[in-house]
Amino acid sequence: MIYKEELLNMVKYDVKAVLVSPLAIKDDNDELRVDQLTGGVYIPGSSIAGAFRNYYESYVNKNSDENINELFGGRKSGMGKVVFYDAHLADESTQGTVSSRPGLKIDNSRQTEAKSGDIKESGTKFSRKFMEKGMAFRFVFELNNYGEEGFEKKQKELENLIKAFSVGDISLGGNKMIGYGRFKVESVFKEEYNFTNADDLLRFMLRNPKSKDVTKYILSGDYSTLKVRFKVKAKTATPLLIRDEVIRSSDEPDGINIKDGNDFIIPGSSLKGVIRSRAQRLQKTFPCIGEDIISNIFGIEAGGDNSQISRLKCFDTVIRDCKKRVYNKIKIDHFTGGTMQGALSEDEVIMGKLDIECTLDTAGLKDYKKEVGLLLLVLRDLCVGDLCMGSGYAVGWGYMKAETLELFDGENIVFGFGTDDKEALGKFDLYISKLMEAGCKQ
Repeated sequence: MIYKEELLNMVKYDVKAVLVSPLAIKDDNDELRVDQLTGGVYIPGSSIAGAFRNYYESYVNKNSDENINELFGGRKSGMGKVVFYDAHLADESTQGTVSSRPGLKIDNSRQTEAKSGDIKESGTKFSRKFMEKGMAFRFVFELNNYGEEGFEKKQKELENLIKAFSVGDISLGGNKMIGYGRFKVESVFKEEYNFTNADDLLRFMLRNPKSKDVTKYILSGDYSTLKVRFKVKAKTATPLLIRDEVIRSSDEPDGINIKDGNDFIIPGSSLKGVIRSRAQRLQKTFPCIGEDIISNIFGIEAGGDNSQISRLKCFDTVIRDCKKRVYNKIKIDHFTGGTMQGALSEDEVIMGKLDIECTLDTAGLKDYKKEVGLLLLVLRDLCVGDLCMGSGYAVGWGYMKAETLELFDGENIVFGFGTDDKEALGKFDLYISKLMEAGCKQ
């Protein structure tokens, strides 16, 4: 590429960030990307740039697009000003742990796992490979100035993007809608070069950087978001089994819970599936809840002109203070009603405390209160023990008992179950009323 402009300034940000959720960066063969030289998993700079650009055009500068984008470049605005390098493990001696989780394709129209002729359709089991949380990566962002105006503004915009990355509003890789790809920034070091200055030019050529720690400066202060956040603090009311499909030894139970490292978890995909199923049931029960509300929350599957990405993110939930117990069961032959020979099985269930977290992306929605209202109805059912998760629903497993339901939408609203907090209930009712009003107007 031939640069017509003269490079006057460069600012480089060296960022160390730690995974706080699984990371799935796949190649063309659906395998995790591996650097051929180091043998370590890496994140391509193009993937990082794409995620940052999408956030920038959706939240920071909504007037920018593929044609005009001063920071990332466009067909009319020319070359981008930011360079995103490949991100590698901060400690090359640690290659990280690769794990997988089972999944099952669901027919959304029937909410069943019935098989069909197409391998991509319902009933198909699949496995999600990912890097486990806790791994630290090194990111390098380079901002260049070719003599245009507003270089200080571009620095501030890039620093705000780093902050959004640190709070989890910018996720990387696949499966973002079930909470994958979130990082927390641990440190940010900044290098500045003025190429009209001979000392800076020599320092750059000799690779003798003078960096300063700007972590506190970038990450501190107020942060505004267009995402509504939900949080449920609860404990299990009945045993819980989110079944894993790992290979087990003969002396282990047949059914065990999914783990992330040493922690038992409820995967974000399981939580989102439960929420979607109940939301669709409510939509079919109450005519006032339109299909557009369901689509705004959960999206529309690709395949047509109306495809739409989901706005709801559900994160992995860690079960704390776990207590385990093994139950013996006998499988039943549904044809004869009798027991199946040799079908004795053992399930290891858990009980404990948990914090469930979800976010709803409201960008592009003129009035999102009706969508929030529907999610509040679903989460209320979960909180009062009217909605279960995992296996064993026929024997009463998978129910929760909530302590608090928290909603953040500009202000923090917390309702404590077992209390008579009329103020919080009144604020929740405003969202539910909007949901009902939307149906009456149709």
